[in-house]
Amino acid sequence: HGIVPTSSTTAQLAMGDALAIASMKYKKFGKLDFKKYHPSGSLSVKLKTAEDLMVKGKNIPFINQNLDMNSALRIMRKSNMGVLIVRSNNKTVGIISDGDIKRIKDKNTDFKKLTAKKIMTKNPISIKKDILAAQALSIMNSKKITCLCVHNEKNKNKTIGILTIHNILNANIR
Repeated sequence: HGIVPTSSTTAQLAMGDALAIASMKYKKFGKLDFKKYHPSGSLSVKLKTAEDLMVKGKNIPFINQNLDMNSALRIMRKSNMGVLIVRSNNKTVGIISDGDIKRIKDKNTDFKKLTAKKIMTKNPISIKKDILAAQALSIMNSKKITCLCVHNEKNKNKTIGILTIHNILNANIR
């Protein structure tokens, strides 16, 4: 009929989108910038990283590989995380979950005589701190685990945080 400007409004929308994308590329405005400037938006939730959600600092239950299991169990109870990170010379060498302890106790071994080194799972799965939390959740699901060690770019053997499935689910990441 020629009385409603349908094609011109569509052309304006396309031009506006093209200008927005070109400006973002020119200014190098990426996903992380979007997350920074729109922290409560739905896209920002999808862009949360392991570093955003991980347990860090003094809250990480580190133990020495030579620690006896009774002492290790006390530390696990105190941390209330259900996991211990085993270190030697400040490097992560293993992980002990509450499930590992239950399995060892079921074997009727003399638990008191064991050390962390004997029970730990060597070379735990570790992710970079900037991996998306949704990707971390996918790793947990595929490996059937509930916890991941987190490291920075420089040193995979140095745990700087722990990401649990509870941290991810509490952040509404699916």
